Amino acid sequence: MTTPQPPLTQGPGRLERRKARTRAAIVEAAESLFHAQGYDETSIQQIAERADTGVGTLYGYYPSKEDILRAVLRQSTSEALAQYLATASAGTPPIERICGGLAAFAEYIRGNRRVLLASFEMVARARRYEEMPARQLAVVFETIINEGIAAGTISPVPPETAASLLVGAYLQAMLGIGVWFGREDDPRTDRELEALVRALLTP
Repeated sequence: MTTPQPPLTQGPGRLERRKARTRAAIVEAAESLFHAQGYDETSIQQIAERADTGVGTLYGYYPSKEDILRAVLRQSTSEALAQYLATASAGTPPIERICGGLAAFAEYIRGNRRVLLASFEMVARARRYEEMPARQLAVVFETIINEGIAAGTISPVPPETAASLLVGAYLQAMLGIGVWFGREDDPRTDRELEALVRALLTP
């Protein structure tokens, strides 16, 4: 008697693969244009042309340019966070992991400044809270701070507040927002922020 074989697990069908490729092409095209000419100066028509798709098709995936901006931010943030986590050794002291992560975050911000500034403007126009990419990193830092406090290598600061404070300060400083205007590319800003982080977290 022949033993029935379990059904083969099938991957995404042809239509799903085509949709995934189109979605990725739209995000890639938008990211390239946002970096090259800015968010406000980029039109849906330009994104569609760069992605080699129609405007109607594009709207079927993303109802607005703001939705495309969110997709661009999610992708770039996920890639940057994955890269940081891949290089952050668990054997490295917590404070060094945080300082290294913040330095990498600073480089990410500088490389994505136009897109991140557009995101700030979008939030201001909408007058509602939308989670910024920095939140994911703050959650990672909160875990590391808790670990350091338990080991006695980090001061007993409020972990969530401290993580949010550090990430928020770096984000605004590297974007040149508010009191940081004009200091976003000054090397002293990086050094002074790191010194502040160490002073805050060292017992």
